[in-house]
Amino acid sequence: MSEIRTFEDLEAWKTGRELTKTIYFLTKKDFFSRDFGLTDQI
Repeated sequence: MSEIRTFEDLEAWKTGRELTKTIYFLTKKDFFSRDFGLTDQI
């Protein structure tokens, strides 16, 4: 186990970044891009 020096070393932060990338990728598709209310909530 490595030493945690910054919040960027936390596994939860790394997982959150990956989840964010996936959500942005999915919401750029046509079925989301036209539904502004749903996109804003996600």
